[in-house]
Amino acid sequence: MKTAKKNGLATAAVLGALLMAGSAVAPAIADDASRGQDVQGQQESDSNKGQGGQGETSKHVLLLSVDGLHQKDLDLYVKNHPTSALASLVNHGTSYTHAQTPVPSDSFPGMVGQLTGGNPGTTGVYYDDTFNRALLPAGTTDCKNTAPGAEVAFTEAADKDQNALDAGQGLTGLPASILNMTGQPGALLDPAALPARWRRALA
Repeated sequence: MKTAKKNGLATAAVLGALLMAGSAVAPAIADDASRGQDVQGQQESDSNKGQGGQGETSKHVLLLSVDGLHQKDLDLYVKNHPTSALASLVNHGTSYTHAQTPVPSDSFPGMVGQLTGGNPGTTGVYYDDTFNRALLPAGTTDCKNTAPGAEVAFTEAADKDQNALDAGQGLTGLPASILNMTGQPGALLDPAALPARWRRALA
């Protein structure tokens, strides 16, 4: 389970770079002719039509993921805070108001689905904590006498430092410096927390 500290960071980091502000892949499937209507469903002025219009593509995609944030929550926030950064993103981006979560539904396969378009049946990612019969438990030192089968958790449990917002990278000035995280996330994993590969001994 995520700690309160991790949840706070996740929310702050994600809110610091949020929402799908455009799509370069399939803008034509967006609702309301890709922003032909604003959040309240009213027609935009003629001067604004064409921004994100059907058939157009966006040069950039900004993906913000907030656990538990539903479309109605976002609509209400934008309505009550029309000059906010989120309102600006919504009003200048593309809204996919009929998007559906993959089934089974969970944060990790949901994020994988957003980034790949695949569901758990095609990506093989059903949950962030799984069991793999081809691996050995973390910490295994005797591969010959250990039966295959290990828990595989794609969580902060494998961080070098589970109590650090930067997973143990050693950044100063957190949380403001969180965007300076390394581009090599594998360097921040604790090998001892990862399952071991199992190879059948050659005859």
